[in-house]
Amino acid sequence: MVKGKNILITGAGRRIGRFLALSLAEEGGNIILHYKSSEKEIKESFDSILKKGVRAIKIKADLEKTDEVKRLIEESIKSLGRVDILINNASIYYPTPLSKVTEDDIDRFYNIHVKAPFILSKELGQIMYRNKWGRIINIADYSALRPYKNFSPYSISKGAMLTMTRAFAKEFAPYVLVNAVLPGPIIPAEGIEDLKTPLEKTALKKWGGEVEVYKAVKYLIQTDFTTGAFLPVEGGRLIC
Repeated sequence: MVKGKNILITGAGRRIGRFLALSLAEEGGNIILHYKSSEKEIKESFDSILKKGVRAIKIKADLEKTDEVKRLIEESIKSLGRVDILINNASIYYPTPLSKVTEDDIDRFYNIHVKAPFILSKELGQIMYRNKWGRIINIADYSALRPYKNFSPYSISKGAMLTMTRAFAKEFAPYVLVNAVLPGPIIPAEGIEDLKTPLEKTALKKWGGEVEVYKAVKYLIQTDFTTGAFLPVEGGRLIC
C-alpha cells in the first residue's frame, strides 16, 4: 500500500516527522520532505532516503505564509506529478500562560495547526478525489480532547484540527480517507529536564517512541474502512 506512493510530510526535518519519512521510504514510498529551518537534518534524511532506491524531494516553506503553502503544493506536484498521501505533521509547541497569551501566539498556532493543513488538505485532497484514491493524516495531540493548563492556544488549535479531520472526511468520501493520530508522551519535548512527571498520569508509565506514531500512520494508510477517526497513541493518558 505504501510502495510507489508519493507522500508529502510537513515538518519532516526532525523528531516524529523525520522518523515517518525514513520509515515510509523504507516501505517503498517516495517522500516529499517539507521543512522550514532544519537544513542539516533534511539533507541527512534526503541522502538516506535516496539510498533506499526511492525518490526524495526537499522543499523549504514557511507554513505561516499562505503563498509559501501554495508554493509547497505546486512544487510537490511539479516534482512528482501527484501526491497520494498527505501527512500534516508540522507543529509548534511552547507554554502560553493565559495571562500572557498574545494575539501573535494565537495566530502562530492557528496558522501552523489549522490554516496551512486546511489549504494543503483542500488542494491536494481534491486531486486525490479525482484520482479516486488518497490518504490525509493529521498528527494532532491527545490534549485536543483533554487540554492542560498553560497551553490553551496549542490545545485549541489541535482541537480545530480534529474538527477539520472529520469535515474533510465527509467532503472527500468515499475515495480519500482522512484521519488523525493523537500522540501523547512519545518523546520528551525539547529542553525538558524532568522526564518522569509527564508520565505520572499515563497508564503505561513510559515514553512511546516515534515508532508508535509510525504504526498508527501505517495502519491509516493501509486501511480501506476507517475515516474521520481519531487514533489515540498516548499510553492511556486519556483514561487517567
